[in-house]
Amino acid sequence: MQIKTTVLMSIGLFLVSLPVFAGPPADVGVTRTPIEGWDNWGWQGGPPSTTKIKCPGGEFMEPFTCSESMTGRLHLRDGVGWSCMTSDDLRMTGVGLYTSNANFDADSNGPVWGEWKMVPMVGCNKNAVYNVEYEDLVNEATSFWYGTWNGQRQFDGDLNAWVGDLKVDGKGVGGELGGLHFKGTMWITTYTPFPIPYEYIFPYGSEPFDMPEAYFIGTIKE
Repeated sequence: MQIKTTVLMSIGLFLVSLPVFAGPPADVGVTRTPIEGWDNWGWQGGPPSTTKIKCPGGEFMEPFTCSESMTGRLHLRDGVGWSCMTSDDLRMTGVGLYTSNANFDADSNGPVWGEWKMVPMVGCNKNAVYNVEYEDLVNEATSFWYGTWNGQRQFDGDLNAWVGDLKVDGKGVGGELGGLHFKGTMWITTYTPFPIPYEYIFPYGSEPFDMPEAYFIGTIKE
C-alpha cells in the first residue's frame, strides 16, 4: 500500500510540474481598424422608391402626420434614400444607399431599421442628382459594403431635434472588400418629424445646410 501511495504521489507531482499549454488566442491574425466618419444625405434625384406610410387606427395626412388617428402612431415602410459617406478610411468612403422602416408614436419617436449599401469612391457630391450621377455606379458595382441597421429614434429637448441611435453591421463583397466586416454605431440628427436632409429646411449657405446628418464610429475587421 505504501508503494502504491508513493507512486500516485510521484505521478501527481509530475503532472503538476508540467507546463500549461494554452490554446491559440482568439482571432489570431485578425486586424481591427477603428474608423470615424460622417453621412451626408443627398437630396436630389434619388433611387426608385415604393415608400408606404400608414396610420394604425387612423388616416395618413400629408406631409407626415397621423393627427386624425386616435393614437397618432405612424408606420413607415420601404423608404429609400442616398448619401455621401466620408471617413478616415477610404474603404468606408463613397456613395451610400439605404432603406428605412419605422414605427413612430404620436411624438415621432420609436424603433427604426433597414438595410444599407455603400460603394467606395472618391469625390461623392451630395448635391448631385442621384439618378444621373450615381444610380448606374451603385447598381453595377461588383465591390461594395452591404448590411443592416437598427435602433431607436427619440426627441432631444436640448437639441430641439430627433436623434437616432443606431447599430450598424455590414459585410464587404467583392474586390478588396471581400471578407471584411464592419460593426459600428451611428447617430442621426433631424429637425422634423419626417427625417429629411437639412437642405429642405435651412437656407442655402447656412451652417446646418453644410453639416452631415449623421456621425458614426466603428471597426473594420479583416
